[in-house]
Amino acid sequence: MKDSQIIENDILLNMIANHINEGIASSFIRKGDGENIVIGYKKIDEIKFKDFKRMMRIMNVRLFNYKFQKFIRKSLVESFNNCDVLGISKENQRVGHWAIEEKILALLDFRSNKYCDMNFHMEFIKYPNDKKLENSVACKIISNKKIGIISCFDVSEFLARHNTIVKKWIKMPIQKDKLLNRKLNICFYNDVFSEISKNKVDFWIVAAGIHAKIFCNKIKLNGGIAVD
Repeated sequence: MKDSQIIENDILLNMIANHINEGIASSFIRKGDGENIVIGYKKIDEIKFKDFKRMMRIMNVRLFNYKFQKFIRKSLVESFNNCDVLGISKENQRVGHWAIEEKILALLDFRSNKYCDMNFHMEFIKYPNDKKLENSVACKIISNKKIGIISCFDVSEFLARHNTIVKKWIKMPIQKDKLLNRKLNICFYNDVFSEISKNKVDFWIVAAGIHAKIFCNKIKLNGGIAVD
């Protein structure tokens, strides 16, 4: 996949804004090295058990919960295949577990075939000593809305400055949470899926690592719009 085939961020942001305005069910997600490890494990030689074990620990999945791990791996692939635009690494970023980008993409059956920069979320950064976003289109996207958040952080105060109401915040445990009762499982997922179905919002912002992609797909299947 060449950089020339990757949508520029300004085009992508306008696409997101249009989907929100038109109410088009959609999922805009990013695929990082963690996702490469999870879906490439046992399929690509470069992915070792120690890599997979590390990702499960970071993402709060018990190492011996094999059934849930299988569900995650299957659901990740389905989420990538069904998203509207998939964020991937650019050519100069393909080192480490990004170096196998082409092998990972070959495992997918990505129907939309639209790719963007995996770091497009950086367009939503704000000025250090201000409450404004640097990108004007990104600022427009988060302004005057009723939204849902899936994240370990409460950003409602910041969004309120943009006249946006957080109708629902689904709190995620922090990465590498050491408390056993905060490990994720299929019951936690089902609770999230239920909350997604019950809450109608303009769009969802999802910041949840590998889990985000699966939640974004559920949001799209539920008729909503999700941005990872």
